[in-house]
Amino acid sequence: MKLHVVSFQVPFPPDYGGLIDVYYKLKALKEAGCSVVLHTYRYEVAEQPDLLKVVDAVYYYERFTGWCSMFSFRPYIVYSRRSKLLLERLCEDDSPILFEGLHTCYFLSNPLLRDRQKWVRMHNVEHDYYYFLGKSCVSWYGKCYYYLEAWKLKHYERVLLYADKILAITNTDALYFTQKYPFVSTYCLPCFFDNISVETVTDVSPENEKYILYHGNLSVLENVRVINYILDNLLPKLDINMRVVIAGKNPDKHLREKISRIPNVSLVANPLQEEMNSLIVFAHIHLLLTFQNTGIKLKLIYSLMKGHGHCLVNSMMIPDPGFEEVCTIADGQEAQVIALRKLYHTPLMPEALQWRQQALTKMGYNNQVTLILH
Repeated sequence: MKLHVVSFQVPFPPDYGGLIDVYYKLKALKEAGCSVVLHTYRYEVAEQPDLLKVVDAVYYYERFTGWCSMFSFRPYIVYSRRSKLLLERLCEDDSPILFEGLHTCYFLSNPLLRDRQKWVRMHNVEHDYYYFLGKSCVSWYGKCYYYLEAWKLKHYERVLLYADKILAITNTDALYFTQKYPFVSTYCLPCFFDNISVETVTDVSPENEKYILYHGNLSVLENVRVINYILDNLLPKLDINMRVVIAGKNPDKHLREKISRIPNVSLVANPLQEEMNSLIVFAHIHLLLTFQNTGIKLKLIYSLMKGHGHCLVNSMMIPDPGFEEVCTIADGQEAQVIALRKLYHTPLMPEALQWRQQALTKMGYNNQVTLILH
C-alpha cells in the first residue's frame, strides 16, 4: 500500500513530542510493508537524509512565515503551510493521505482531493492547546497572538468534516472529536515512540548519584512555567542533597542563569539523543508536571517505557484512565514535596520497568498501525 504523509515539521531528529509521534509512526508503517511518501514543511531545518531509512521518498516545502500569513482568517500555523507544489504532488496519484495535525490541513477541503481517502492525525485539541499557551505567556504581544490563534483554530477545526478518518491521540480527545463530528469516523491511536527492550536497561546508579529528572523542550512556554514552579515552590522545601537535573532543548539565558545559582540543580542543555536516553534510563525520579491537560505528554510515555525510576505526576499529566497504576499522582505543592521525599528514599524494583511496559502495551501503546491502514 502506498501512503502520502504530510508533516508539519521535518520529523528528524525526533527530539520532541509531535515529531517523536510522526517519526516512529513512519518507521512502523515501513516495517508493516507500507510505501510512504513524506511531504514535510520545514522552517530553519536542513534536509535530513536519515529520513530515507523510514520512507521511500521525501519532499520538502518552505513555510510562508511572517506578517503576511498573520492577516488571514485561517490560523497562522495552517496558512503558513500552503504550498501549491504540495497539492500538485498529492494529485499525481490516488493514494490515501495522512495529514499530521491541523497545521497541515490547508488542502484537506480542496476539491481536487474530493475523491481521496483523507485521514487526519490530531495530536491534541489544538485551540485548547493554544489557549493554554496564551495563559502561560507573560508578554501582551504573545498573549494576543496565542489567544487570537486559539480563536481561529476553534473555528477552522470544522475542516475536519472533510476527513474520512480522525486519529486522536488520547481517548479523551477521541470522545471530543466523536461528539463534535459524529459523521466522521474517529479512533484513538496512541502515540508512537522509540520503544526499548527491558533487557537493555541495567540497575540504578549508586545512592550518591541519584537524581530527580525533569526533561522537555525548554523553549516551550508551558515547560518553562513548570520549571519555574519546581525551582520556586518545590526545591526550597527539599533536602539540599537531593539532586535535580533539568534537561532539554534551547533554554534561554534567563533560565540558564537562574539554574546556575542553585547548587543542587544542574542543567543539561541540548543533549544528544544518547545522552537524553541515558538521563531517562538512570533517573531515580521522573518529575512530570503540567498545567494544561491537552493531548498526550510524550515525555510521560518515554519515562515509563525507558526509565525505571519512579514517575511522579500531577492529575493534569494523566491523559486517560490506567496511568494511575504506573505513576504516583500528587497535586499541590505540599503533596508533591512529601511524595518527592518519600520516593527519593524508596528503592527501585528491577521488575518495575517490565511491569510498566506490559501495562502500557495493554493500554495500546505498542506502535501498531492497524487503525491507519484499515
